Amino acid sequence: MKKPIASTLIVVTLGLSLSACVVAPPYPPSGGPGVAVWAPLPPPPPRVEVVPPPPRRDYFWIPGYWLWETDRHRWVDGRWEARREREHWVQHRWEHDERGQWRASGGYWRRD
Repeated sequence: MKKPIASTLIVVTLGLSLSACVVAPPYPPSGGPGVAVWAPLPPPPPRVEVVPPPPRRDYFWIPGYWLWETDRHRWVDGRWEARREREHWVQHRWEHDERGQWRASGGYWRRD
């Protein structure tokens, strides 16, 4: 028995559309614990951000930062995140090393 072309087309279309779905992290990686991001150029000065009111009272503002992407710096906007019990935020930062490279680290929650 042959399947109708319409139902085959629907299955193929559905499969292709689902394969195009990508689940991205809520924010780009920033060099958390044990992860370093290196750049040949210093980051620009931090942008001035207008901090909106918190969505709830127990939220914590995480400032934006410059992220190195292949060949340039890209600004990542600040965001509100819920405070976490027994953890504190390690701020994203750039450090210049003795070889002239720039190293990004931080941008993660650390257990107290």
